[in-house]
Amino acid sequence: MAKKKFLFDWTKYAANNLVSAVVANNARQSIVMTFKGVKPFNRCVYTEFTTSPSKTVDSRTVDKAAKTVTVHVTVAFANGNTITCTYNPPGKGENITIPVTNNISA
Repeated sequence: MAKKKFLFDWTKYAANNLVSAVVANNARQSIVMTFKGVKPFNRCVYTEFTTSPSKTVDSRTVDKAAKTVTVHVTVAFANGNTITCTYNPPGKGENITIPVTNNISA
């Protein structure tokens, strides 16, 4: 019997491991996503992330100790924006869309 090739399921990972995704009032250009573990994001690059409303993503930071992935955009989000962050891992053919809590006050 042939062994099945293991394929990582990003959608399942995001559904089971995402703790929170937030844009804070004091960091209006950063989406901070907290996971139970960030190992799958170790080799990700900022060009694999997009946002809605559409902003130019200029960097991403993975903090293993804090278990966060921070996506930084060039133009700040505003109060009232409904924000999502989409991750498109290379070669996987699936996008993961993560709803983001907007904590920006007026």
